[in-house]
Amino acid sequence: MKVKIVNRTRFITFLVIFITLILIFVSTLFKIGKAYSVTYSQYINVEVKAGDTLWDIAKRNNSGREDIRKLVYKIMKLNNLDTAKIKPGDIIKVPIYIKDR
Repeated sequence: MKVKIVNRTRFITFLVIFITLILIFVSTLFKIGKAYSVTYSQYINVEVKAGDTLWDIAKRNNSGREDIRKLVYKIMKLNNLDTAKIKPGDIIKVPIYIKDR
């Protein structure tokens, strides 16, 4: 079955809009992961004080670019902690944010 294009201008306008929308959608997919990526290349040692929790330590050392829950998880993983229980006097490593160049 052959399709005849009746209004050439309308068809070209439709194609341009359609291709533009597809390009916007695809470029958005590639940028989603990079929009929230945070690079940690240095760590600091923090001494746990009485009353400190991993949440408090993560909050104090967060650059504001990452979810606190993810930072707490990274601190636990970095220090081989099975639970979030820490004691005063413990020394734990905390990742710090280094700005991308």
